[in-house]
Amino acid sequence: MTRVSFNPLKTLLKSTAVAAVSVGLMAGGIGIAHAAYTPPANPVSIDDLARYDELTGVTISPDGKHIAALIAVKDQQWPVISIWNADDLSQNPVWIPSKTQRIIAVDFFSNDKIYFITEQPITGGDGKPTFTNKLYYSDLEGRKIEEPFKMTGTLNKDVRDSLERGISATIFNRNLYDNSKVLMETVNPDDFAQKIFELDTKTGKTRTIALGSTEFNYLAAGVDLNTGEPLIREQIDAVSGEYWYKVYIKDKASGQWVYHAPLSYKVAERKNITILGFDTDPNQLVISTNINGDHSAIYDYDIKAQTFSAEPLFANDKYDINKVSFAIDRANKKTDIFAVAVEGPDTIVSYLDPKWAAAQKSIEASFPGKNVHLTINRDTYQMAVVEVESPDFPPQYYLYKNGKLQSLGGAKPWIDPKTLGKPEFVTYKARDGLEIPAFITYPPGWTPDQRPVPLIVLPHGGPWARDEQTWDMTGWPQFFATRGIAVIQPQYRGSEGWGDKLWKAGDNEWGLKMSDDNDDAAAYMVSRGVADPKRMAIMGYSYGGFAAIAASVRPNSPYKCAIAGAGVSSLQRIGNLWGGSHVQRDIQGHTVDGMDPLKNVDKANIPILLFHGDHDRQADTEHSRMFYAAMKAAGKDVQYTEIKGMWHTLPWHVEWQEQSLGLMEAFLKSPKCGLIN
Repeated sequence: MTRVSFNPLKTLLKSTAVAAVSVGLMAGGIGIAHAAYTPPANPVSIDDLARYDELTGVTISPDGKHIAALIAVKDQQWPVISIWNADDLSQNPVWIPSKTQRIIAVDFFSNDKIYFITEQPITGGDGKPTFTNKLYYSDLEGRKIEEPFKMTGTLNKDVRDSLERGISATIFNRNLYDNSKVLMETVNPDDFAQKIFELDTKTGKTRTIALGSTEFNYLAAGVDLNTGEPLIREQIDAVSGEYWYKVYIKDKASGQWVYHAPLSYKVAERKNITILGFDTDPNQLVISTNINGDHSAIYDYDIKAQTFSAEPLFANDKYDINKVSFAIDRANKKTDIFAVAVEGPDTIVSYLDPKWAAAQKSIEASFPGKNVHLTINRDTYQMAVVEVESPDFPPQYYLYKNGKLQSLGGAKPWIDPKTLGKPEFVTYKARDGLEIPAFITYPPGWTPDQRPVPLIVLPHGGPWARDEQTWDMTGWPQFFATRGIAVIQPQYRGSEGWGDKLWKAGDNEWGLKMSDDNDDAAAYMVSRGVADPKRMAIMGYSYGGFAAIAASVRPNSPYKCAIAGAGVSSLQRIGNLWGGSHVQRDIQGHTVDGMDPLKNVDKANIPILLFHGDHDRQADTEHSRMFYAAMKAAGKDVQYTEIKGMWHTLPWHVEWQEQSLGLMEAFLKSPKCGLIN
């Protein structure tokens, strides 16, 4: 392939390269008599959204000869692994099912081996039911399935229990110039110290490369790709009562670990300084950081001089650039930046390699208005799996080879995209003037010359997270939209990935300004002529559930009702969890403050539906139990359903999705809400 040299003179990526998908809907004129809107007669059904995807998680082997994915198969309890011959997709694939554990992800470990991750219910250390993920690997026929590198022999009960609660080994770095070698990582269950070892994928033999400690960890991005030796480590140190994140880089000439102040910072400052890898020049690091502005950009870092490049290599004036991908030229033992990711409404990848830049442009032209994501085979860079999706287009998958696309299938082929609501990316001003990004999903067929429709404000979880303008795996936006409800997903202050200012503006504003942003999103939709102010609700999950719970006790609520899934109700309880250690307090615990809903139950003024999984240990089920009990004692309007077996993290099981969607639909149809006729 054509190489791309890497130097500080590369053209900066401008915001004009990021085009938000928009349907351009604007409010109708004042005083004009609008026609009524009629919701679809056949909205997307609960079964449409809850059933397992027909095809998902598609990936390609390093040599491009095989494709792996998860597929839903009739008479199988869980999705099964399917492996195709990429040279002849007409051949019957190999299926690898599991009768005891649900497989949730699959990828290639090497050209002739896959690894996959499963869900496994367990009893947690606190005696409560929860789940863990387990990792296994297998040959391509599924004849020999193993849990890799599992410790055996005489182990005490605590160590055995610890090993059963998680993945025993993970891939640390698989970009070594010797492609038969992969670096693996394990953690000692006694002291949680890191161990890095090299695995020969041909012989199965291993050798220890480096041992971490209770004080530091090695960074995968800091590996010498020639030798596999980790050259960069990180650690947390207490300095004068404050915790610092510190980076040390090994000087290969002297063997000494050298402290790098420009890459280090006080933990409480929450700087974004992320080491992405070595440049072609081994004295240069590629760094993503926001030290020079509100948004992260890509810089070179000179290891000897301990200085950043004067200008960013890649920057965008509206959005963060936190990631690049590298092309590994094993023959010449050389690494170059291959692509850059701009984190706009959707993550847009720009390929620097002319061949793949042209291929991407060609593929995107075939799917106008859709998001196109490429997974390129990492050994030869000659072919790719292509995912095409958008908020109104469930994922479709293709093999791109020799300049042609060959269909592999889709995630939800039973859903007709033409029946779905259209998306729009907008920004609106909060009451204090802060600019808030948001995603809108309009009911199918609604136009600005029609009357306002019901509205659901749908804040995301986290709160240190964000939404993207992609197909939503929960199905919630289209579930509501196809029932005649407009949806807005505000990226409220405290959301991560929209710049430092918006992120840190959420500190200690739980239930206060963070919730103001949600209410201001509703007001914005009313001002646009989209939302009927008498038929508005708020629904959220996890932190979004907290926002819904908070809305139910905030004065002058603009909502008729609220729905909280797996919601936090007690700031004191979540603050104690996130502040369980000095480091946790410095990172996030000190940002959890504001209006505590559990202490304001007497102010509740709208009906609320709570639902929570009884296996949820992330936003512990106790939050919903406590809030429900307090609301009932205060004589407030509250409903609560505890979903048996369900844990916090998606993807969920079909029955959990069916039950939660059914609960929401019934509540929205009830006189308490009245958003669905």
